[in-house]
Amino acid sequence: MIMKKSEKWKTIFKSKSLIYIVIAFAVAPVAINLGLVFTDIIYEKTGNTLTAKGLNNAEWLGFWKQYLAIAISFVGLCVAYVSSNTDRKHKLQEEQAQQYLEGVRQEENVLVDVTQGFNTSIVYKALLQQSKSANIYDGRMVLTNARANMDQMHIKFEILTELCDDFKKCENCRYLPCIDRKVMIELRDLFYDIEKHYFNMLDIGESFLECLDKEQERIKLLETETKIQNNTEELIELYKNQGLTDNVYLSQQDLQSIKKQIKNLEKSKLRLEEMNKAISEIQKEIDYINKDARPKFIRYCKIYIDMKKEHARELRKTGNIQYNKMNEKL
Repeated sequence: MIMKKSEKWKTIFKSKSLIYIVIAFAVAPVAINLGLVFTDIIYEKTGNTLTAKGLNNAEWLGFWKQYLAIAISFVGLCVAYVSSNTDRKHKLQEEQAQQYLEGVRQEENVLVDVTQGFNTSIVYKALLQQSKSANIYDGRMVLTNARANMDQMHIKFEILTELCDDFKKCENCRYLPCIDRKVMIELRDLFYDIEKHYFNMLDIGESFLECLDKEQERIKLLETETKIQNNTEELIELYKNQGLTDNVYLSQQDLQSIKKQIKNLEKSKLRLEEMNKAISEIQKEIDYINKDARPKFIRYCKIYIDMKKEHARELRKTGNIQYNKMNEKL
């Protein structure tokens, strides 16, 4: 707080410097002449002299005539210098603010892309559609594209934003801990948390498609074995009608083997439970992302961008970013 007050007084002094110069020029002659008068009084009482006598009225008016001309010229030069210096300062602050704001806009675009990248509906719909399809290729392509897109979002987030800073520069900062650092860390941790759950959803989706692929293969094989069973039973009837007992015996042996295979295939329906469990876990991850993490991430994105835009306004106005300590704001 003391540091803030000190900086405030420095800013006030700089902004009022021209007024102080004018006052100094106005007061200085009076102070000098009073000093000379005081030395004359000492001389008259003690006989000791320190300087020449003070100016009389005529000399005083003449002095003021010359002094004011010089003072006005000097003040004019000061005004021109201060005005020029102020213009340069404002121009520099404007350039700094624009450059800073350009970085903020880039971060804002990245955060918008990242937020849109957490697209869970396209993945869920693709998995549900695949459960009705005989080919899981499309579903795998959706998962692959979603994973690649999230990898791209990860790179953008770490390279094109300031949110993955190691905060080494904060260690000796007099504002530590500050609002900016808290918001940045919270936003960074939210991104990594959502990313973890999103990839977990994709991993479960991969497992679901593997189970689905095996289930579809089981159904195809079951249909084939059922047809073979029907054909074998018809063949046995044909052999019986023809009196080919040896062929009947051999075909009955084949039929028993086929029925056993069909029975084993029917037991494999347990994979349906695995698939339903996978869908349930995927839905759980989607609910967490969409209902809990993503809204909080969006809220902190807005706080972060608004905070940075406020810093751009501070740069434009004062040339400095105003950080706030936690105990001063919260």
